Parts: sequence; structure tokens; C-alpha cells
Amino acid sequence: MRRIGSLGLALACAALSAGGRPAAAADVAKGKTLYASRCLFCHGAAGKGDGPAGKALKPRPTNFASAEYWKAATPDAMKAIIQNGKPNTAMLAFKNALSAQDLDDLIAYLQTLKAPE
Repeated sequence: MRRIGSLGLALACAALSAGGRPAAAADVAKGKTLYASRCLFCHGAAGKGDGPAGKALKPRPTNFASAEYWKAATPDAMKAIIQNGKPNTAMLAFKNALSAQDLDDLIAYLQTLKAPE
């Protein structure tokens, strides 16, 4: 019987958790398209929270260009907010509008908005 190393075991577990097929890589270009259609109006073209609607909102939408935001941001936390909305803000829930792949693509694009440190 052949032994599976820890890397092989990790890859096998990842494949099984993805329904037996490898997870698709995030597509930044698709994420940018999703951002333009779903997020830009509040978060702005550069992700600074200064979109046409965002300027009037209290609290202001998240500034994805802020280094401070990225100190605590994680993909899982971002997914939760995008899916479920954010209480006491204008952030809507998109869980019925975006697939898991859409979320990965959108977050990959949001990460491109981060200002260099």
C-alpha cells in the first residue's frame, strides 16, 4: 500500500471539499466587472468610498484603498460582509446574487485597490 505524504493528503482534502474538482482560480477581470456593476456606485471607481451614492452615506462606504483597512481585512471576513451585508450601514447583502466564484473574483479585484505600503 502506497503512503500519501502530508502535501498529497492536503491536496486530496481540498479536492474533496471542492466537490471532487479543483477550485477555480480567481479572475481579477471578472471581479472588476462585478465591482463596476455592484459596488462602484457607493465605493467609487478607485474604491475609496467616494462613489456618487457613497458621498451621502453615513457611515461612509469602506475605503479599499486605505492601508488601514487591509491590516485587519481577510478574504473570509470580506466574503461574509458581501454575502450578509453590514449592520448599521447601507451595505446590502448579496448572498442571493453572487456565486462563490463571483465572491472570489470580486475579492481578488478588491485586493488590487490596496495602496502600496
